[in-house]
Amino acid sequence: MKMSEYPTHPVTAFTLAVIGLALQGIGALYTIPAAIFGSPSYGFGMMGPGMMMGGGPWFGFGWPPLTAALGVLVIALGLLGTMWLNTSDLGKIRSGATLVLVTSIIAFPTMWGFMLGSVLMFTAGIIGLTWYPQRRIQS
Repeated sequence: MKMSEYPTHPVTAFTLAVIGLALQGIGALYTIPAAIFGSPSYGFGMMGPGMMMGGGPWFGFGWPPLTAALGVLVIALGLLGTMWLNTSDLGKIRSGATLVLVTSIIAFPTMWGFMLGSVLMFTAGIIGLTWYPQRRIQS
Protein backbone atom coordinates (compact mmCIF):
# COMPACT_ATOMS: atom_id res chain seq x y z
CA MET A 1 0.00 0.00 0.00
CA LYS A 2 1.38 3.39 -0.93
CA MET A 3 1.69 6.13 1.67
CA SER A 4 -0.91 8.19 -0.16
CA GLU A 5 -3.48 5.41 0.31
CA TYR A 6 -3.56 5.77 4.11
CA PRO A 7 -6.46 7.89 5.33
CA THR A 8 -5.25 11.09 6.97
CA HIS A 9 -8.49 11.68 8.88
CA PRO A 10 -11.41 9.59 10.18
CA VAL A 11 -13.53 9.45 7.03
CA THR A 12 -16.40 7.53 8.66
CA ALA A 13 -16.60 9.95 11.58
CA PHE A 14 -16.53 12.94 9.24
CA THR A 15 -19.27 11.50 7.01
CA LEU A 16 -21.55 10.66 9.95
CA ALA A 17 -20.95 14.11 11.45
CA VAL A 18 -21.88 15.85 8.18
CA ILE A 19 -25.12 13.86 7.85
CA GLY A 20 -25.95 14.39 11.53
CA LEU A 21 -25.22 18.13 11.30
CA ALA A 22 -27.47 18.42 8.24
CA LEU A 23 -30.29 16.78 10.19
CA GLN A 24 -29.58 19.08 13.15
CA GLY A 25 -29.86 22.07 10.83
CA ILE A 26 -33.17 20.90 9.41
CA GLY A 27 -34.49 20.30 12.92
CA ALA A 28 -33.33 23.74 14.02
CA LEU A 29 -35.17 25.30 11.06
CA TYR A 30 -38.37 24.00 12.64
CA THR A 31 -37.51 24.66 16.27
CA ILE A 32 -35.87 28.09 16.37
CA PRO A 33 -38.57 30.11 14.53
CA ALA A 34 -41.29 28.38 16.53
CA ALA A 35 -39.51 29.25 19.77
CA ILE A 36 -38.90 32.86 18.75
CA PHE A 37 -42.48 33.42 17.60
CA GLY A 38 -43.92 31.56 20.57
CA SER A 39 -45.60 28.55 18.99
CA PRO A 40 -46.48 26.19 21.86
CA SER A 41 -46.43 23.19 19.53
CA TYR A 42 -43.03 24.07 18.00
CA GLY A 43 -44.62 24.28 14.60
CA PHE A 44 -45.13 20.51 14.28
CA GLY A 45 -48.89 20.52 14.37
CA MET A 46 -52.10 22.14 15.52
CA MET A 47 -52.12 20.58 18.98
CA GLY A 48 -51.52 22.78 22.00
CA PRO A 49 -49.25 22.37 25.00
CA GLY A 50 -49.91 19.28 27.06
CA MET A 51 -51.12 17.34 24.06
CA MET A 52 -49.20 14.54 22.39
CA MET A 53 -47.36 16.91 20.04
CA GLY A 54 -46.69 19.63 22.63
CA GLY A 55 -43.51 21.67 22.81
CA GLY A 56 -40.07 20.25 23.40
CA PRO A 57 -38.40 20.11 26.80
CA TRP A 58 -36.67 23.51 26.54
CA PHE A 59 -39.95 25.19 25.66
CA GLY A 60 -41.36 24.00 28.97
CA PHE A 61 -39.05 26.42 30.79
CA GLY A 62 -40.99 29.26 29.22
CA TRP A 63 -37.96 31.07 27.83
CA PRO A 64 -37.81 30.79 24.01
CA PRO A 65 -34.50 32.72 23.72
CA LEU A 66 -32.84 29.75 25.43
CA THR A 67 -34.09 27.49 22.65
CA ALA A 68 -32.85 29.89 19.97
CA ALA A 69 -29.45 30.28 21.66
CA LEU A 70 -29.03 26.52 22.01
CA GLY A 71 -29.95 26.06 18.35
CA VAL A 72 -27.30 28.52 17.23
CA LEU A 73 -24.77 26.94 19.62
CA VAL A 74 -25.49 23.43 18.29
CA ILE A 75 -25.03 24.46 14.67
CA ALA A 76 -21.88 26.53 15.34
CA LEU A 77 -20.12 23.93 17.52
CA GLY A 78 -21.19 21.10 15.23
CA LEU A 79 -19.90 22.90 12.16
CA LEU A 80 -16.55 23.71 13.79
CA GLY A 81 -16.16 20.15 15.10
CA THR A 82 -17.04 18.64 11.74
CA MET A 83 -14.50 20.84 9.96
CA TRP A 84 -11.80 19.81 12.45
CA LEU A 85 -12.61 16.13 11.85
CA ASN A 86 -11.58 16.67 8.23
CA THR A 87 -8.01 17.75 9.04
CA SER A 88 -4.86 15.64 9.28
CA ASP A 89 -3.80 17.14 12.64
CA LEU A 90 -4.51 14.51 15.33
CA GLY A 91 -5.01 17.18 18.00
CA LYS A 92 -7.65 18.98 15.94
CA ILE A 93 -9.32 15.67 15.11
CA ARG A 94 -9.64 14.92 18.85
CA SER A 95 -10.94 18.42 19.58
CA GLY A 96 -13.38 18.21 16.67
CA ALA A 97 -14.64 14.81 17.82
CA THR A 98 -15.16 16.22 21.32
CA LEU A 99 -17.12 19.19 19.94
CA VAL A 100 -19.27 16.89 17.81
CA LEU A 101 -19.92 14.68 20.86
CA VAL A 102 -20.85 17.66 23.07
CA THR A 103 -23.06 19.05 20.31
CA SER A 104 -24.97 15.78 20.03
CA ILE A 105 -25.53 15.72 23.79
CA ILE A 106 -26.78 19.34 23.85
CA ALA A 107 -29.16 18.69 20.95
CA PHE A 108 -30.39 15.26 22.05
CA PRO A 109 -33.03 16.32 24.62
CA THR A 110 -34.45 18.93 22.27
CA MET A 111 -34.93 16.35 19.49
CA TRP A 112 -33.18 18.58 16.98
CA GLY A 113 -32.08 16.43 14.12
CA PHE A 114 -35.13 14.24 14.73
CA MET A 115 -33.09 12.11 17.18
CA LEU A 116 -31.23 10.50 14.27
CA GLY A 117 -28.99 13.56 13.85
CA SER A 118 -27.92 13.40 17.49
CA VAL A 119 -27.30 9.65 17.33
CA LEU A 120 -25.19 10.01 14.17
CA MET A 121 -23.18 12.86 15.67
CA PHE A 122 -22.71 10.95 18.94
CA THR A 123 -21.41 7.96 16.97
CA ALA A 124 -19.14 10.23 14.90
CA GLY A 125 -17.69 11.75 18.06
CA ILE A 126 -16.87 8.34 19.53
CA ILE A 127 -15.32 7.13 16.27
CA GLY A 128 -13.29 10.35 16.01
CA LEU A 129 -12.00 10.01 19.57
CA THR A 130 -10.94 6.39 19.07
CA TRP A 131 -9.46 6.78 15.56
CA TYR A 132 -5.71 6.63 15.06
CA PRO A 133 -3.86 6.98 11.77
CA GLN A 134 -2.26 3.79 10.52
CA ARG A 135 1.44 3.52 11.09
CA ARG A 136 3.56 3.87 8.04
CA ILE A 137 6.12 1.13 7.65
CA GLN A 138 9.44 2.37 6.41
CA SER A 139 11.24 0.08 4.02
